[in-house]
Amino acid sequence: MKTTVNEVLLGSISGNEHDQIIEVVAIEEKGQSRYEIRLLSFGEGIGWFVQKTLPLDSTQAKALANVLSRTDASFETKLIKQDELPTSKKVINLPFYKS
Repeated sequence: MKTTVNEVLLGSISGNEHDQIIEVVAIEEKGQSRYEIRLLSFGEGIGWFVQKTLPLDSTQAKALANVLSRTDASFETKLIKQDELPTSKKVINLPFYKS
């Protein structure tokens, strides 16, 4: 049995760099909706290609939309300490030496 996957491009965002584009894509598969944020880069001789993909489920997409829809006045400034990050116990900080 073949599974049908439908993709819809919701938007395309150009930045200051003319060789990169961000795409926001909605994907429906097996009655489930999910989203992807894709970073596309342009390579000479190959054209546009997906360099990175950030998958989001519906809950994450709604939360991201909520965060991005805030006005500047509603942002709460909070400095994040390294030891407060959920992954801080898994990250090994390597010393970098300048010569």
